[in-house]
Amino acid sequence: MKKAYLVEIKPTAEQAIKINKTIGICRYVYNFYISKNKEIYEQEKRFMSGYEFDKWLNNVHTKQQDQWMKDVSTKAVKQSMMNAEKAFKNFFQGKSAFPRYKRKKDEDVKCYFPKNNKTDWTVERHESKFRHLAGFD
Repeated sequence: MKKAYLVEIKPTAEQAIKINKTIGICRYVYNFYISKNKEIYEQEKRFMSGYEFDKWLNNVHTKQQDQWMKDVSTKAVKQSMMNAEKAFKNFFQGKSAFPRYKRKKDEDVKCYFPKNNKTDWTVERHESKFRHLAGFD
């Protein structure tokens, strides 16, 4: 049996900005991965893996443009790439339809906040300590 804990946080304005930035960038990367793969498939009839896309994004694309993507955790960005890659793999295996773009109004973006990232938050036995999210800067 799996257990889950539902935690409600009441962020300050600054914390809400950080959370919204992370969610927005994850949505952008997910959608960008889908459109880039669509473009590559139409031209070369091949599929770009999440790791290939990560290398391309970090080494080529963000150096030239989209520097604002560096404002959030790299693990959150990488996880959204892996989610998009899984959506493509499910499509190619016939398990689901073609991946859809995530929209802001639907609020269905998966977002990953790394556990025990010292700059954001840490989880111990019975308590969570939020650094940036709790305003301890």
